[in-house]
Amino acid sequence: MGFGRTDAPQINQASDMAYYSFKRAADDIKELARQLDCETIVLGGHDWGGAVAYRTALWHPELVSHLFAVCTPYWAPAKTYTPLEAIVEARMPNWGYQLHLAGGEVENRIKSKDEIKQFLNSVYGGKGPNGEAGFSPTKGPLYENLPKLNQTPLMGEDLLEFYGAEYERHGMRGTLCWYKNREQNFKDELRLEKTTVDIPVLFIQATDDATLPPSLSEGMERFVPNLTRKEVEAGHWALWQKPVEINGMVREWLERVEKTKSRL
Repeated sequence: MGFGRTDAPQINQASDMAYYSFKRAADDIKELARQLDCETIVLGGHDWGGAVAYRTALWHPELVSHLFAVCTPYWAPAKTYTPLEAIVEARMPNWGYQLHLAGGEVENRIKSKDEIKQFLNSVYGGKGPNGEAGFSPTKGPLYENLPKLNQTPLMGEDLLEFYGAEYERHGMRGTLCWYKNREQNFKDELRLEKTTVDIPVLFIQATDDATLPPSLSEGMERFVPNLTRKEVEAGHWALWQKPVEINGMVREWLERVEKTKSRL
C-alpha cells in the first residue's frame, strides 16, 4: 500500500495506520496468491520488500514455501515496544534518515514531479559537481543540494521520469507512512503464535550497505534455522549494482533446495 499504483489512504485516525502495516501487506499477498490459484509461493524482496516477505511467512506460514531477501536481515517480533527515536539514539544513528522521512517535512516539501525526481535521484546516489550528496543516512534529504545533483548512474532519465510521474499521483505521503508504522506493526505482531521462520531462506547481504549493514544480520540463525547466507560487494541498491550476480545466487539456491531447475 502506498507504492506504485496501489491506493494511498489518508491517515485520519491512529487505526488507519493499519493500511500500511506488514499484516495488511501479508494479507494482500495471500489474496493475490488465491486469485492466481497458487497454493504455495516462493517469495522474495529487498529492503521493505524483504521485511514484508519475512512477515508474510510469519502471518501465513502455509503459503510461503521458500523465501529470499536481499539486504534485509530478519528481526523477530519484539515483546516490548521501542520507539524509533530510542533505537537511533542508542545504537542505530544510520537510521536517522527514517526519523526525517516519518516526521512530515519530506511530504510537505517534496510535492511536484520535478521535486520528487530530485529526491529520488538523491536517494539513488546522485552526486553534485563536487561530490556533494543529496541524502544522508543520519540526516535524510539534504534539500540545499538536491537541485545541483548530477543524475544517478543507477537509472536513466526515462525510468526516473516514470518514477516521478507515479509518485506524483499520491505524493510521497503513502510511501512515507511505512516509516511511521512501527507501533502498529508491534501491536499486530503481539498476536503471532511463532516468531521463527522455519522454511528455507536465502539472505544476500550487501557488504557496503550503510543502511542495513552486515552487523544487523548477526544471530539470524536463532530465528531462521534453515538459513543460507550469501554476500555481494555492493551498496544498498545491490539489485541494480549487481543484478547478474544476485540472480545467479537465487537461481543456484532454488535449484539446490528444490532439486529442480529454476526458471529465473
